[in-house]
Amino acid sequence: MVVDWIREGEVSFPRTPGEPDSLRAWRPWVLEEADGTLRMWYTGSDGTTSRILTAVRPPGGIWGRPAMAIDAGFAGDSDSYGAESPCVVKTPGGSLMVYGGFDGKVSRLHMATSDDSHRWDPQGTIMQRGPEDAGGANHPCLLITGERWWLFYTGYPDSSGGQRSVLVAAVSQTGASWDRVGTVLEPEQGEIAVSHPCALEVSRTIYTFYASDVGGTIRIAMATSSDGLSWDRRGTVLEPEGKGPDGLSVHTPCVVRLHDGSVGMWYAGIPIGDEELGYRICLARFSGPWFT
Repeated sequence: MVVDWIREGEVSFPRTPGEPDSLRAWRPWVLEEADGTLRMWYTGSDGTTSRILTAVRPPGGIWGRPAMAIDAGFAGDSDSYGAESPCVVKTPGGSLMVYGGFDGKVSRLHMATSDDSHRWDPQGTIMQRGPEDAGGANHPCLLITGERWWLFYTGYPDSSGGQRSVLVAAVSQTGASWDRVGTVLEPEQGEIAVSHPCALEVSRTIYTFYASDVGGTIRIAMATSSDGLSWDRRGTVLEPEGKGPDGLSVHTPCVVRLHDGSVGMWYAGIPIGDEELGYRICLARFSGPWFT
């Protein structure tokens, strides 16, 4: 599927030296409030530790200074070496965040809850690891449909530390307990890994955007499914381009259908010449028509 995304460049935050995202800002997750306010959660790294930061953009305004949402050690030992890759959804009981936490040996999925999307309470790890994520589970995406809850995430099957990754799914009726579905998307020929899913449902079809690593270059691809089990690959939707902030790599997509009818894709990009994986958050937009 070819879609003409209009790149709007790097998302600018007010920053001072020594911020928690001084080296890297990536894996954004964006929600739009009823009044048009945008709330973003993302991974920030200072080169030593990953933390989850949050920022707000009022309607017609600019992004405010990022604040800490989840620090390393928030849940205890299981995320003591870092917290990253947030996914936030609104529920009747408040806000729910699923994120990846690292204990120095393996990454696991964690959950946190909030009444106001500002102050978070840790709920610990979720799901026992299986063969699809024996080497770690990270980069979750929650999708609540009319029938069930879906949890898509990156699984690392190699417990010895290999970087091959797959997309894994689990289902739940309420989000309280999860049943593992297993691997739903594996790397195809020419790919090293697939990771960082972002799924949304439109007209009973699930559209999942994900990072496709083809060896040295990461691009954003899409797959669709009517049941969450069988997937049709739709190809690359965004590739590195030009000499801008995403000339070398595009990664960690978050796709949002906005109230004005357009579709926004927040993602992480790095420019040509970068040698530190110094990702910065970028935005591309598509005005439609979409999802036909």
